[in-house]
Amino acid sequence: MDEWGVGSYEATAAELAPVSDVAVAALGLRAGERVLDVACGTGNASLAADAAGARATGLDTSRRLLEVARERCPGAEFVLADATELPFADGQFDSAVSIFGVIFAQPPEQAAAELARVVRPGGQIAITTWPPRGPIFAGASLMREAVAGVRPPEGASPADWGDRSVLERLLSPYGVVEIAEHQLTYENTTPEDVWERWERLHPMWIRARGLLQPTGAWERLREDSIAALREAGMGAGATAPYLLTVVKRD
Repeated sequence: MDEWGVGSYEATAAELAPVSDVAVAALGLRAGERVLDVACGTGNASLAADAAGARATGLDTSRRLLEVARERCPGAEFVLADATELPFADGQFDSAVSIFGVIFAQPPEQAAAELARVVRPGGQIAITTWPPRGPIFAGASLMREAVAGVRPPEGASPADWGDRSVLERLLSPYGVVEIAEHQLTYENTTPEDVWERWERLHPMWIRARGLLQPTGAWERLREDSIAALREAGMGAGATAPYLLTVVKRD
């Protein structure tokens, strides 16, 4: 099943496009360098890398989103594969980037090792993650808690990529790790607008609705989420913190 192809992730991707620009700029790309965009979605980072003159390759598990990315960035190559099993040779890329994507890969240690494997010594890896605060974290946390109450997670708990100590643990074996906090600005929105987009368009919330609505828990989640978004300051001109981690490969 194409889990990330349901709904319209394009709406969320458009909101996150400025993050891709920041992350790709941090790589300091030169013309002709090879860049891997892991969990590329609609290809925001691939577009930014292509605009910088790099040779971009995007990778995702969603066939539909890969088709969207191909249309948006015809100068890049796009591959259907998982972040924990990258179909590339050791050191094939000069850089790699993942915009809120590799954080969903399991197991996280294998995903981190694969990122490092395909980037040459002296190359760089840029990853963006959500820290445990701000409106996005507030809404996502409530959703995960509600889903866990209906369907407890199987296997080990996922790593908290928003925790600096976890980022250091996962990535420091492969090079020097630098972590900086940035802000993503939301224009002309309200908590109600955000929730409406989530439940109508976002793949994660669409899946959650399928689980929670039959139990009667969906309406409660809507009320709690809107309240949490408002308390976290979501509104016109609101900002959400995110972490940009850059690894300089040994």
